[in-house]
Amino acid sequence: MITWIKRLLLTITIVGLIATNILTLTHTAFNAALSGLAGTYLGVRTVASAMQTKLASKDAAIKKNNATAMKRKAATRRFGNRLTTRTKRVAAKSIAAIPAEAIPFLGVAVLIADTSYELYAACETVTELDELYVELGMDHETPDDVMHSVCDPELPDAGEVWDGVVARRY
Repeated sequence: MITWIKRLLLTITIVGLIATNILTLTHTAFNAALSGLAGTYLGVRTVASAMQTKLASKDAAIKKNNATAMKRKAATRRFGNRLTTRTKRVAAKSIAAIPAEAIPFLGVAVLIADTSYELYAACETVTELDELYVELGMDHETPDDVMHSVCDPELPDAGEVWDGVVARRY
């Protein structure tokens, strides 16, 4: 009878081990439960717990990247909206100034005012582009020579202009 009980226990043990091996390899929940038990009671770090830690850190990084992407999207959208509005204003003003520029003597003043406004709008655009670079966290900023030539251009002296033509410097 004892031999029979030994064989029965041995058979149950072998079948149980085969079943747990198969379940561990094919069933994720069983594998996680068995891994959790081994980690808790034996105090060892299992592959499943290591993978969960790794997944948690990647999830946190993805959430952080999504938040950064949303900020970048918002900054780009603000820049695009301001640029579109400014471009519409400049285009409408330029079209409205065409008849006034044709008026003798007064047309020169309108042309200068029109050009001044366009330079002002271009300076705003370049300044906002520089702000966009900062908001996007880009190291690149608008070069100083571009900022200077758009926002503070060098105008020709009165002695260099004659008959409405700027003299070329050689």
